[in-house]
Amino acid sequence: MYTLNFCEYNRSNHDFDTIFRPKGSGDYLFLLFKSPMKVYDGDRIVVTKENACILYTPGEPQHYQAVHRFRNSYLHFSSDENPARRFPMPENAVFYPENTVQIDSCISRLQQEQFSGLPFREESVHALITLLFLSIGRSLATEIVQKENPEHLYPLFQSLRLQMLTQCEEPWDIERLCRLVNLEKSQFYVYYRSFFSSTPKNDLLHARLEKAKNLLSNQALQVKEVAQLCGFGSQAHFTRSFKAAFGCAPGVYGRMPKA
Repeated sequence: MYTLNFCEYNRSNHDFDTIFRPKGSGDYLFLLFKSPMKVYDGDRIVVTKENACILYTPGEPQHYQAVHRFRNSYLHFSSDENPARRFPMPENAVFYPENTVQIDSCISRLQQEQFSGLPFREESVHALITLLFLSIGRSLATEIVQKENPEHLYPLFQSLRLQMLTQCEEPWDIERLCRLVNLEKSQFYVYYRSFFSSTPKNDLLHARLEKAKNLLSNQALQVKEVAQLCGFGSQAHFTRSFKAAFGCAPGVYGRMPKA
């Protein structure tokens, strides 16, 4: 559970102001620098650009100074887990995510929630901090994928995969998929596995079976109809796939009491 101790959005200090906490602040500190800063890391000084971020862990020295103007957004928080472990990102080191507008928006909402006094404030704070670090983790992961693939095919594949999974009842053969991204089969498979650690066949089957589980709760539908609505070529294929995935036939699953 994330607990917000204090935060400020778009905070301005005196020009050239310095923050120095040699033993840290006793909690986590996340900063979004909106002006260039000198960040002291032992004997090393890192001069940041605008929109640099840093996550200080408890007990880590915090030492930074504005190059000239001082402006940032930040939050102090406590947690029973290190967010950098759950959403991989650097600890106690400067990094540059691409989604700084979204990050700043999260901090603005956290500041409002901090003083709101509204019901479920703690739950809202936890959700907003989770969203903050989730968005950073996704941004950094996407940057890595794009750097490793100079053709920048990731957004195209991401869009195609979303279309395939949200319209899983349609016939998605490999020829159609390759045609939509203008790649040969061998290239397509290499990129798809690199991006999603899976294959289109496995992802499509999973989406169809999850949709089938939902439809089977509707007792007005027969198993054959569910198979058709989920894109299976035959009831026999659907039954085999469903039983392999969930350990029982679709008809049996449909009659089970739902919690």
